[in-house]
Amino acid sequence: MSKKVQVLFGLIIVFSMILSACAPAAEPVVEMTEAPVIVTEAPVVVEVGPDAQALFTVLVADLPADKGFGTVKPAALNEELADKAPFLLDVREAAEVEKDGFIEGSVNIPVRDVLNNLDKLPGLDQPIVVYCGSGHRGGMMLAALKELGYTNIRNLGGGLGGWKKANLSVVTGSMPAAPAAVSTPIVADQALFEMLNGFFIAMPDDFYSVKSDKLAEELTGATLPTIIDVRSAEEFAKDGYIDGAVNLPFNDFFASLDQVPADKDARIVVLCASGHRGSIIMMALRLMGYTDVVNLAGGLGSPAIPRLYRCQESRRWTWWMEESRTRC
Repeated sequence: MSKKVQVLFGLIIVFSMILSACAPAAEPVVEMTEAPVIVTEAPVVVEVGPDAQALFTVLVADLPADKGFGTVKPAALNEELADKAPFLLDVREAAEVEKDGFIEGSVNIPVRDVLNNLDKLPGLDQPIVVYCGSGHRGGMMLAALKELGYTNIRNLGGGLGGWKKANLSVVTGSMPAAPAAVSTPIVADQALFEMLNGFFIAMPDDFYSVKSDKLAEELTGATLPTIIDVRSAEEFAKDGYIDGAVNLPFNDFFASLDQVPADKDARIVVLCASGHRGSIIMMALRLMGYTDVVNLAGGLGSPAIPRLYRCQESRRWTWWMEESRTRC
């Protein structure tokens, strides 16, 4: 090989090395990986309805004994009607009104239908007196309307039966005029309205009450109901009580729930003197989830209690059947 060729070959090698040194470095190969997919479930929203216990605790505190627990006596109402009459709401069934008459000036809306006809009632602050046959349905309706914001509502003590017992007049032979719209209802809490309305709509024909003779039969059975007497301690001691009853006074009732059966399917009979206080507590318990609670129709003061014998020594009330009366 000639010298010139050797020089040329050497220059080519040097030039190649220079080019290799100047070339950009090869980029590293990066493996592509997909980002992990994080799946999150939407939070479960549990709808919590109105707190019946809290609502009725406040309600009961607003119905003190010195105001008749929210009732008005027949004689007092009769005087009011002669002066400045309140709105009279009769919540009995039409058949009862036709059979037993009604207080003049009343508007009849059966208890199951009242909340769907709030436009037939006066404004929230206007005076209303509600009545039924004995005070039981009237007590429940008073509670419902007060919960909905009606501030001036009372229940006629003893209902139409108490009115008649006081020898006050009733209209017979006709029906009250059909109720007319007189206001624009104000419902501030729709969930509360629906809870209360649902309670009335689903009400059976006995209106969650039990008559004295039926209770007498229950008290001779193998499984006895729990009897809760919501009269005051003074009434309980002075006027006697049904043997085995638990005394949980009306205004202190919700502070004594530990004495109410924990089993919400337990049979419970609530009672008071006339049925008014008992109906409110019964309603509260049912709205709290108790399924088998009733109120003693007419309470212990009802003249419709022919089978109740009062033991003079112990001042307790003992139930008995005509054919098997027991001694104290």
